[in-house]
Amino acid sequence: MKFTLGADKRLKSQKKIERLFLSGKSTKAFPLKSVYYFEPNEKPGFKIAVSVPKKLFKKAVHRNLLKRRIREAFRLHQHHLNLSSKLEVMFIYTTNEIHDFTRIEKAMLNLIDVLNSISNDSISEK
Repeated sequence: MKFTLGADKRLKSQKKIERLFLSGKSTKAFPLKSVYYFEPNEKPGFKIAVSVPKKLFKKAVHRNLLKRRIREAFRLHQHHLNLSSKLEVMFIYTTNEIHDFTRIEKAMLNLIDVLNSISNDSISEK
């Protein structure tokens, strides 16, 4: 099993990011928040984006550290996602404290479980 998170898995399109915030939904698991959008009638897969607000962390070094930790936590646990359609998700760091990797990883696992349950609910609604 590959544990890579290449450029094809990154959400970069400005239009898709705008749609994500306009019509997407959100969920929280401290210290992370995820804003997600399921694209119906698309083959299963995902694209992610990560954000750490400049308002909370003025130094780019700290923002980059947290973004690396969030991406790594997702990369290691991406195989837990069981999707029925295409998922676009942005993970946002919400606190002004720098948490260690284990805390971020626990939050990521909680968010992945929530996304799985939402994806499974959308299957049962069809």
